[in-house]
Formats: sequence, C-alpha cells, structure tokens
Amino acid sequence: MDKFDKAILTLLSQNSRQPVAAIGDAIGLSRTAVNDRIRKLEEQGIIHRYTVELGREHQVGMVNAYFELTFRPFDLLDIKPILQSIPEIKQAHALSGATDILLFVEANSMSRLSEIRQLLSGLPALEKIVTSTAFEKVV
Repeated sequence: MDKFDKAILTLLSQNSRQPVAAIGDAIGLSRTAVNDRIRKLEEQGIIHRYTVELGREHQVGMVNAYFELTFRPFDLLDIKPILQSIPEIKQAHALSGATDILLFVEANSMSRLSEIRQLLSGLPALEKIVTSTAFEKVV
C-alpha cells in the first residue's frame, strides 16, 4: 500500500460517499486511477464494507454491548465467517490473553441484542461468553 492508497482510505473513512473525482482531485490522481485503486483495495479485503454512522440524535433506541468470547480450542477460521454474517457486529478483535474475541455490537433493540447473544452462544467450541451493555459513549 503506497501513499495514494493511504490517502484514499483516509478520505473514504471521512466520507465514503464522496465522488471518486473529488478524491482524485484531492490526491492528484485521475478518477480512473482512483477507481482502480479502490477496486484493488476491495479485492484485497482492505475495504470490505461501507457503513453509515448515525449522529447521536438519530440513535434513539440503539443498544450497544461488548461480548467477550472464549473458546476451547480457539480456531479463528471457523468463527470468522459466522461473525461476518451478523451485521450488527460493528467491530471484532481477536485478542491475546484470557478472552479470544472481543465484539462491539450495535442493535436496534434489547430483544435483537438478546437474539445476537443466542446466536453467539451457539458458536462451535465456545467455552464462555460475557456480555457488557454500554451505557454511554465517553470519547
């Protein structure tokens, strides 16, 4: 990944709907070159989805929680596709230490959050699941 790819990623993370031509103008590449680079970043899995982040005033009713998952044995390749199929999972990190995976989930209701927990509890080789509901975003 070169400086142009990094600049494209920075601009897309600020506004993923901005025109490709505007990105090209900002970094000094043609629209076609930017399009080609974005396509390659998608194919490489560097860009794997485009999302919408709602402002606080539009998130009424949203429920956020962290799930700590511990497996015995832990096989990320088995778990990864299942986690990727749950759209409410906004972040998933494989960790060192006692917890194998930490998830951040944003659901539209407590009942949907409960459904997601049920789905997670059926993961292969899951030994332990800890759920922590988030009350308020501090930073």
